[in-house]
Amino acid sequence: MYNLNSTQLRTESVKDMSKKSCAIIAEPPMCFRWGYDEEDERCCALKLLLLNNLSLMQASGVTRFYVPLDAGVGIYCAEILLSLMEENRQIELNCLQPYEDQAAKWSPDLRDRYFSILEKCSASSSISLHKTPTCELDMLLEAIDLCEIIIFVQVEETVQDKTFATALRYAKRIGREVNVIMPPMLSF
Repeated sequence: MYNLNSTQLRTESVKDMSKKSCAIIAEPPMCFRWGYDEEDERCCALKLLLLNNLSLMQASGVTRFYVPLDAGVGIYCAEILLSLMEENRQIELNCLQPYEDQAAKWSPDLRDRYFSILEKCSASSSISLHKTPTCELDMLLEAIDLCEIIIFVQVEETVQDKTFATALRYAKRIGREVNVIMPPMLSF
């Protein structure tokens, strides 16, 4: 688990295995064709797909969720899980950040949502105090290490982001249950 009083991970990682856990990992927002346009039909369809999958996970007994809190799918999933937490108090939302000031240059709306999520989640932690070349990958690998089930949200059949691809290979190599979600292809 994380030491929530610092940005460093505790080396004596202890986990309550009596609770099923799931990490939701996604390619960065700019890999998706709609970027940050949440009103795009494809983004709305993906949010519905995420809601359905997270609801199914919860119904099957998953109560602990780890969400790398990026400006795209991470925020969508955290907001969905916060709404599910209103109905089921056993759900835990653990938000992960690669470094403490990751939202500093985000738009005001995204920053507000980000900090609101951090206030309401069960726990949050940062991998690093400042941005490092490996902090994002380190965050994804830590999420994978903490969970039995991993949901990967990728843009299309071929993974676009190298960090995401490395995390996906790692999860498969260590034997995690891997579920891949791709946004529905909508024709215009």
